[in-house]
Amino acid sequence: MRVKSFTWAMTSVIAVAAACGGSSSTGGLGAGDDGGVDASASSSGGSGSSSGGGSGSSSGSGSTSSSGAGTDGSAGCGQPGQTCCTNATCNSNAACRNGVCEACGGAGQPCCGGGGCAGGYSCNGGGGGGGGGVCVKCGDPGDACCAGNACNSGGCCVNAVCIAAASTCPQIGGTCTAGSCGTCGGLSQQCCGNGQCTASGARCQNGTCAACGTTGNACCAGGTCSDPGTACSNGVCAQCGGAGQTCCPGNSCSGGLGCNANHVCSNCGAPGQTCCIGDNCGGGCCDNGTCIASGSQCSQGGTCGGGTPCPG
Repeated sequence: MRVKSFTWAMTSVIAVAAACGGSSSTGGLGAGDDGGVDASASSSGGSGSSSGGGSGSSSGSGSTSSSGAGTDGSAGCGQPGQTCCTNATCNSNAACRNGVCEACGGAGQPCCGGGGCAGGYSCNGGGGGGGGGVCVKCGDPGDACCAGNACNSGGCCVNAVCIAAASTCPQIGGTCTAGSCGTCGGLSQQCCGNGQCTASGARCQNGTCAACGTTGNACCAGGTCSDPGTACSNGVCAQCGGAGQTCCPGNSCSGGLGCNANHVCSNCGAPGQTCCIGDNCGGGCCDNGTCIASGSQCSQGGTCGGGTPCPG
């Protein structure tokens, strides 16, 4: 059963990295997006924690899961159906809800870490794996907007909901054309009322809809990024998944690295190293943030292994 769970986890992370509405990455995914609210008046997006975190939403294309089939090797935590690990964390294929790890990323399921959802879905409310968000269908008229304000077939994102091209933009006026509501909302146009930008890949900055979501640019609403292998870090879309970089959505990292408790990719999980997210130490135990081998003495008494986690 653990082999199947691991295989599902790897498949889920790769799916999460796929872009909403056809883009290739998602990082704090955006049904809960603010519709491109002026970055000068509000934060330009969460850190990639989430997330991307954390829909968007920006993906770690080609990256691998930060945590393996096990968590601390003794506590039986972190996998779907198990109790949550320390600090309400779970492995990358699950999210902590009411003390129990639930499968994440699919339709109607909790958003994975960093707001991750499978392609064609976005994180509606809450954003990250522990924030209460749920993955919902996005992109078509009447759906939530996908990561980066995206709507399918030239639609417009108005109040975080997609409307069809050639329709009147509700509460704004004007006809939706290629993401613009007439005289506002499109790239390089003035922002619409309430600081909204309605085009894909745009957010309001200093009263003008500017490009967002690509490497080096501000994160789009909801902390989303559209370039492959990027996540929202300190309000800017940056490369993710490498050593010292923000973890990609789904808490994934590349090159055999793991996502540590600070949501940074590093060598973690082996004895003497920092515990990976979800208190993951392979077959060992997480002892006050550091991994120890099975059979070793815990710092506060007891022995790692045998179904007994280290205390503290």
